[in-house]
Amino acid sequence: MRARRRYSFSRKAKAFSLAEVAITSFLFVLLGVFAADICLLIFGCSVNDKACRDVVRAAAQQGDAAKALQFAIASVKNHKTDGTFISPITLVGGAVNYNDFGGNPPAGQTPYVQVTTKVTVTLPAPLFFFGAGFTNKLDFSQTYTSPIVKTKYILP
Repeated sequence: MRARRRYSFSRKAKAFSLAEVAITSFLFVLLGVFAADICLLIFGCSVNDKACRDVVRAAAQQGDAAKALQFAIASVKNHKTDGTFISPITLVGGAVNYNDFGGNPPAGQTPYVQVTTKVTVTLPAPLFFFGAGFTNKLDFSQTYTSPIVKTKYILP
């Protein structure tokens, strides 16, 4: 009887259950998919942020609104995405808010350019948090404002 107990204790200490392996492998797969979704979201947001900064910088270096829009569109086209998971970057409204106050800014105001860009991230797997399901498409938009570098001031 004593030998039998010793055998059962040593067997329990060394045993590795197939159920434990199945559960942990399932959890690793879930965590891997979740990590891939989060990485894709972070990458899409950072690409949009960098593109918006470059677009507003290119528009702010122009002397008038027409050139600012041309350079903004060209700068948006410079930023490439995969097109599958991260959509191409677009200008919201297709316009640039170019405000130079007609060459005569009020006191305390600076001529500025404001640009908003948008990107849509499509996730390969849906996200579920405590029963709340989210769509696979998430939009990120970013707005930056920059002072106009080349302005025409009308001196009184």
